[in-house]
Amino acid sequence: MVTNRRRLDIGLAHIYARAVLAIARADHDLGLEEGLRIARLMEDRSGQPLSLDDFLLEEPIDPAEVAALLRASSGPFRGSGVHPGELAAMIVLDSIAVCLAKGYVSDAEAREVLRFAVALGCTVEEVRAMSAHLLPFFSDLV
Repeated sequence: MVTNRRRLDIGLAHIYARAVLAIARADHDLGLEEGLRIARLMEDRSGQPLSLDDFLLEEPIDPAEVAALLRASSGPFRGSGVHPGELAAMIVLDSIAVCLAKGYVSDAEAREVLRFAVALGCTVEEVRAMSAHLLPFFSDLV
């Protein structure tokens, strides 16, 4: 399920988790299995357990906000060491794994996946190459 075993610092793991949660909630429904997968991914990415309940109470994060927060954390002396494209791949692949917990990726979720990836600098072709699960949605999205 996890795209790679790269650990994120706690601040970036928080941003990542909010993005995956925003995608999973794009269809206004978050099932138990989706929630469990998000919690497991948050722990895998941060190396420590994070409370999903805390994230559920926060305002949804916007793709532009994720990009701005990543830029702000990548100054010359405080960089997270994660390239925006690498974070985009984590978000794309992990959020698809979360959405597939219910058996499919909805139109709304697919649109959000694309919005987050593009905000982090990926082209549609790069996103298309990341996951075959999104291919059926691209004719409507681009």
